[in-house]
Amino acid sequence: MANLRIIARNLALIATLVASSTAGTLAVTNLQASKKSDVWRATGTTATISGTMPVADLASGVALLGNFSPTTTIRLRLYSDEAGTNLVLDTGVVLACPAPAVQLDGWPAAKAASAYAYGGGAYARTWFAPTSWRKFVIDLVDTANLQGYIEASKLVIGPYWSPADNPSSASTTDVDGATHYRTAAGDLLSRASTVHKKAAIELEYMPAADRATLANILRGSRARPVFFSLYPGHPDLELERDNMFIGKRMTDSESVVQAAIRYGTKLEVESI
Repeated sequence: MANLRIIARNLALIATLVASSTAGTLAVTNLQASKKSDVWRATGTTATISGTMPVADLASGVALLGNFSPTTTIRLRLYSDEAGTNLVLDTGVVLACPAPAVQLDGWPAAKAASAYAYGGGAYARTWFAPTSWRKFVIDLVDTANLQGYIEASKLVIGPYWSPADNPSSASTTDVDGATHYRTAAGDLLSRASTVHKKAAIELEYMPAADRATLANILRGSRARPVFFSLYPGHPDLELERDNMFIGKRMTDSESVVQAAIRYGTKLEVESI
């Protein structure tokens, strides 16, 4: 089982994106928007997203939030040139999100953008060796999709950081914004609200190299989302599913000397 992985530099935000099909005004550029309610939608259950960079950069992971079924496959190809003639990486066809999406109470099995604010949707992801590239091509196939089309809210592609040692403690919480109140008759009623995830991670006794890399991540603005996966590649697919999301750091994280040339810090991340 791999250690925690964080993609803090999302190169999809600066790439020029193109999609093989688009339903109406739900353009592929919505994958770069700050809100998860802005989505790109294909016209069918197979789609290709490509992107080009102005200069070469490294990537080792890809993730998308969308309406994917457990049989969705993903294939990523990276090219060293903008024209896409020199192939440098091909993941082949692999399962994108084999764990079934969480079934939300009161929602049908076929749900998409309207359910993202309540913990709906699924993350498609694939990991690979660090590779320098200027163009990517992502093929998505989801013939079992209950809605009859592929939809995605966010795209992340970039290099992941993984600590030498896993967190000494980590927790994820589904935060329900619903509130309860009592009427004059004494009845307990509720005001429904959205649901989001929160993760609290404590890293202890990091070597100097990890401290330096994490320090660079923490210097980035908390306004920029990161992709977080606590159990990447875990055989318990539901555990992996429940502990990965695109989120933002909610607090500043201090770096503390725990022992001679060993360091520790705490991270708190909430899903977008």
